[in-house]
Amino acid sequence: MNTVQKNSFLETANAIAARLCRDAIWDGKRCNWLGASMDYLLNNWTVTESTFGPDLYTGTSGIALFLGYMYQLTPEKLYRQTTEGAIAHALSQLPDLPPEVRSGFYSGCTGIGYVLVHLGKIFDDRDWLEQGLKILGERCQDDPNRQQLDVVSGMAGAIPALLSVYQHYPQDALLEAANRYGEYLLTKTNKSNYGWSWTTLQIPGEVSQQDLTGFSHGAAGIAWALLELYRETEQDSFRIAAEEGFRYEQNWYNPQYENWPDLRNLQQDTTTGTNPTPSYGVAWCHGAPGIGFSRLRAYEISGKAAYKQEAEAAVRTTMKSLQQPVTGAESYCLCHGFAGNAELLLYASRILGNAEYKALAEQVGWQGIEHYEKNGISWSCGVMGGGETPNLMLGLAGIGYFYLRLYDPQLVPSMLIILPEKDSTKSM
Repeated sequence: MNTVQKNSFLETANAIAARLCRDAIWDGKRCNWLGASMDYLLNNWTVTESTFGPDLYTGTSGIALFLGYMYQLTPEKLYRQTTEGAIAHALSQLPDLPPEVRSGFYSGCTGIGYVLVHLGKIFDDRDWLEQGLKILGERCQDDPNRQQLDVVSGMAGAIPALLSVYQHYPQDALLEAANRYGEYLLTKTNKSNYGWSWTTLQIPGEVSQQDLTGFSHGAAGIAWALLELYRETEQDSFRIAAEEGFRYEQNWYNPQYENWPDLRNLQQDTTTGTNPTPSYGVAWCHGAPGIGFSRLRAYEISGKAAYKQEAEAAVRTTMKSLQQPVTGAESYCLCHGFAGNAELLLYASRILGNAEYKALAEQVGWQGIEHYEKNGISWSCGVMGGGETPNLMLGLAGIGYFYLRLYDPQLVPSMLIILPEKDSTKSM
């Protein structure tokens, strides 16, 4: 990557950060944003405009994380001020999070605590750091029976985050919480002849006949979390469950598509007795890119050739999805867009030692600049029909975060797979 291109990545992130600061809505020392969301209203998913909660996925803590790293690279006072306002809002809303997502990394308290720890280090703010550690330590008090299981909203997402922070701040409560979550996940396995799985996502109006594959809500994400726990504790029950989770998912692998099906809505048609053809997502949340993250990490930890082969299949499918012209119809968000898919290539480049993967990720970044930023076109975000939205996983903050990752992947950690600090800061 030449210097001009690298600087363009930082300039693009800077432009996005400036727009987010411009659009912030202030109330005293707190700030929030207005943007598109998807809500289930009158038995239908509907695009709505609203302000945001405190969570990492769509809330103010996720936007604060992007602005915090932006401040570290370009110490603009407005970025610090807006970060402080966003965190003040997140902390004010913390008690209102539903009990069933309090363990969650992307949707609950764990993610907010994680953000506070990182921002505390960036800003040398002892109060934020201590608040973050306190929030994370309190997770050992959660009732596992009230928590969800998956990566986005549940215990599986919390485990790697707790372990990552524990490595730098070895407080017993952090490891205790991660262990309690892992032990509970072991009790919730559905065991079959073709592997172990977990019943996770229940969407209003949608029924899944099978436990899901995939990273955000399925077997890949939960198995990855248990493998991280095995790596820390060397407890074989976690390793066995992880391997069985990957085996369940691999049972669904389709070599024709080099992908794993999205099993949501896969229910037999009772009128005809036929089974529907599943869809094959190509996103971090569902499909090859997210599953690729899990297999790359499994290969990094275990060295098993089978995981490498599965990861390479996921990377090939992801590359195909990115080798198409940018038209504006595609999303650039982290959850299910070009930025999130390109993130897999950054990780694969490091783990598999292939510079071509990183080059393609940079090309995705450059195409976004050429199509959107240079033409003054609104970025295509992750809420279908919702236009630009400001948050991390579906919107502008995440797109800006992706450009920071392209600019300095050693300083700015991935938010799509949470790694132990010494692993996440290796050269990309």
